[in-house]
Amino acid sequence: MSGAVWIGLFLLLGTLMLELVAPKQLKEGFQAIGSSSSFNFGSFDPSASVNLAKNDSTSATAATGLSARIDQPNFLTNLLNRRGDVGIGIEQPGYYQDPRYFLGYADVERYGVKNDFCRMVTRSDTTDKGELFFACALAGTTVADTTQYKTQKVSDGFRISRDDYMRDIIKDGRDAYCRILKSKDGTYLPHCRRAQDTGFSDKDEIDPEPPEEIKTLVDFYSGCEAWFRLRDDMFDYMDRCKGQVAGGQVMDHTPNPVVTKGMTLNGIDQFVRFGDNDELSLGNKVSMRSMRAFSVWVKFDEFTNNAHIFDFGDGAGVNNVFLGILGKGDGGDDPNELRPGAKCPETTIPEGEVGAQFCPEMRAQTLYETSAAAVEKWECKNPSVLPRKMEPIQTKRPAMPTKDASRATLIYEVWDQKLRKVQIKVNRAIPLGQWTHILIAAKNSDAMRPDLNVIINGNLVYTQEQGYLPQAKITSHNYFGKSNWANDFSEYELRDELFKGSIFDFRMYSSVVSESKGKRILQWGLRKLGLDNSYASVTS
Repeated sequence: MSGAVWIGLFLLLGTLMLELVAPKQLKEGFQAIGSSSSFNFGSFDPSASVNLAKNDSTSATAATGLSARIDQPNFLTNLLNRRGDVGIGIEQPGYYQDPRYFLGYADVERYGVKNDFCRMVTRSDTTDKGELFFACALAGTTVADTTQYKTQKVSDGFRISRDDYMRDIIKDGRDAYCRILKSKDGTYLPHCRRAQDTGFSDKDEIDPEPPEEIKTLVDFYSGCEAWFRLRDDMFDYMDRCKGQVAGGQVMDHTPNPVVTKGMTLNGIDQFVRFGDNDELSLGNKVSMRSMRAFSVWVKFDEFTNNAHIFDFGDGAGVNNVFLGILGKGDGGDDPNELRPGAKCPETTIPEGEVGAQFCPEMRAQTLYETSAAAVEKWECKNPSVLPRKMEPIQTKRPAMPTKDASRATLIYEVWDQKLRKVQIKVNRAIPLGQWTHILIAAKNSDAMRPDLNVIINGNLVYTQEQGYLPQAKITSHNYFGKSNWANDFSEYELRDELFKGSIFDFRMYSSVVSESKGKRILQWGLRKLGLDNSYASVTS
């Protein structure tokens, strides 16, 4: 008999033995490798994906769009156990896991279970970003090198993004590695590297049906000019701006915190200067004149004098665009309470006695005779401050409120050269010690004088009709937490102080931010800050 016949006989004998010894396991094995009708695409099984220490697309990574084909491990898949020598926090000697990117289990071998451990790695002897690549340790293998199944290196043209995830994009049973990247036409889309037999493809493909979290992030990129998330890094996710920190460490850089604290500034010597070139000026890559929206989360630990959340300009009162507070907060509990002595009389009838009243009058002769200047009397008198016949003048000022301010007035200004074009004030808009989301957004596409909406925690609190967009093409002094007036003061006015508190998720948009998009920005920030949706209007 031929070799093929003998092989067939041995397979048949083996099948009969399994049927006698373990018929249930044999049946499960055939179901696992049978028709694709037992596969369930598009549903989400939380237990089918493990993704700890994830970044902004945590929920998106879990929602891969491909649920496990078999609900329980069967006879065949039990043979494909996860590697024990590599996992979350455990890496092959000589390599380092970068936890800022996808870190979890997926199915790149098309076995129906997510037992392949995938992560971003680099050699442990280098800090060169170009050495990064994405690799998977395949389940059921014993080969020493757990990075054989991989992508290209960054230095070889492999582009990376922290907005990454894994999903079966063509429903072939393999999870592709995807991330949001800038396309040739300038738009941002999820680009994927498909999983193949020996590694990931060298060609990017667009994910036609990305998870909802990824769709939201793609929408956030649209029209955005600069995006400092300030969650665990100081990176501009539009890759246009860079900054320098003054005063030491301002952020916890532990990757992917469950709840972020944002960037914290001490109000003493800490601030950030940033720009879109090496000189840290702004307007070279980022078009300031077309800026139609500013979005930021802020929490004041203390109302320092005229603190500015951000300030772009060329010095004090020159081409400034800034957002901050007025003074050191609003004193008193009553928002409509006037300072003592500031109340205007409701009647023109004078108070007190009526009729002709005594009016002190002093002639020069009388002043000479009744003061120390009367040397003819040979009498040495003490120096006189007031004429003897005049009543003393009331010089005591009304007392200012002494209670600590719990809220502050929000102020937003736009300057053209040395001329102030827009000044918006919203009384008692900012609470002390609470995260507050502020959105300054053009209401329409008017190229010259669009209406400006001030939206706080999702509530429209003020509309400035016929406002102004930023007027300067390039600004040289651009700060987070510092005012351009910080060194400009006089005997009549105190200097502006540094911001003391936390800042998170700062964005600038050149497109109109719709009401729905503004709400999605708010919701995204609430999740990252660990807050619920019970935010009421701060002006109530």
